Amino acid sequence: MPHKANGIILRISDLSLSLGGLQALNRVDLDIRDGEILAVIGPNGAGKTCLLNCINGFYHPYEGSVLYREKDLTTLKPHKIATLGIARTFQNIELYSGLSRLGKRKSYREVKHYKRRKRWLS
Repeated sequence: MPHKANGIILRISDLSLSLGGLQALNRVDLDIRDGEILAVIGPNGAGKTCLLNCINGFYHPYEGSVLYREKDLTTLKPHKIATLGIARTFQNIELYSGLSRLGKRKSYREVKHYKRRKRWLS
C-alpha cells in the first residue's frame, strides 16, 4: 500500500459528518506522515472538534474513512482507538486559588478518583 511508502501514519479520506442536519464535515482529506507536527485551525464552528472526534471515535462519520497505520478506525469505539495510542483531552481548566502546586495535584487526584468510583457505582 502507498501509506508506508510515503510514511503516512494517519490517512483521512472523504470524511463527511452531519450533526442535526448541519453538515459539519464535507469530504475532508488529510494525510499525516510520521514525525510531522500539524495544527487544525479555523474559526468557531468550522468543524475542528468534529474532525478530531471522528479520529478518536467519539463521532462516527456517515461517509469516508480514518486509517491509522493502515487500520480502519472509522467504526471503532474510543477505548479501542485509545489502545492504539490515539486519545484526546478536554479543555476543562478549573483552577483553584490559594492552593500550592502540591495541593492542586492532590485535589485533582481526589476528584479523578471520586469520578472513577462514581462511575463504578452507577
